[in-house]
This record gives sequence, structure tokens and C-alpha cells, in this order.
Amino acid sequence: MTEQTWLIDKSALVRVPNSPDVNEWNTRIERGLVRITNLTRLEVGYSARTAAQARRDVRESPLAAMPVEYLTPAIEDRALEVQLLLADVGKHRGPSIPDLLIAATAELLGLTVLHADKDFEIIGELTGQPTQRLNVADVS
Repeated sequence: MTEQTWLIDKSALVRVPNSPDVNEWNTRIERGLVRITNLTRLEVGYSARTAAQARRDVRESPLAAMPVEYLTPAIEDRALEVQLLLADVGKHRGPSIPDLLIAATAELLGLTVLHADKDFEIIGELTGQPTQRLNVADVS
């Protein structure tokens, strides 16, 4: 029996430190059970305030501990197919292009999308692929 593995989205990545399950997720990350796309790493770099921060974020844990999944033509084709299926039901303007690519990557690799973004639930309802919303602390 294989262990469950996840593909983390930036929406979850930035919230893991505030999750009541932070220690469990950190252990999973250290064990290589949580993967990341290069697309998400690019999003992290885009959000950095300085070049030094961007380099630090990519080179240090948790990002450095996560196996990287890269886009393939099959992933890109599946993302387009899902976008068209979403258009069939009038929901194609919700999920972003990165969301579609991350979901397609997870689907084709048999990974569960770890997220804090309802758009992955919309995609998952359509494709039947597993998604998991990160449990985050209530800050209200």
C-alpha cells in the first residue's frame, strides 16, 4: 500500500504555518510526501518583496524539501480539456490558469491537491480527483 502524497498550491503553502496541523504537515514535507509544481515556486518568487527573499524562499525549507513536478504536454492538454468542461457548465472564469495546471498535474500523477482555494473544489467536483482543504486556524 502506498502512502498518500499531495501537491501543494500556493494558497495552502502560505497558510501551513497557521494551520493547527502544522507539525503534521511539516513532517509530511520533510518525508517528501508533499510535492510542489515549478509553477507554484514561480508564484512564490513573484510574491517575494526582494531578490534575497526570493532566493531564500526557494532554497530553504519548506520549498527546498518538496519534490518538484514539472509541466508536460499531457498536463497542459488536460488543463485545457478541464477548462472546456468548466465552460460547458459556465464555471470556466473561476479557476485561474495556474489552478488548472496544478490540478491537471495532480490528477495525472495521482496526487491529492492540498489547497485553501475553493476553485480546486470546483475542479475536483468536475474531474472526480481528490482534493484536500488545508485546516487553518480561525483568526477572527
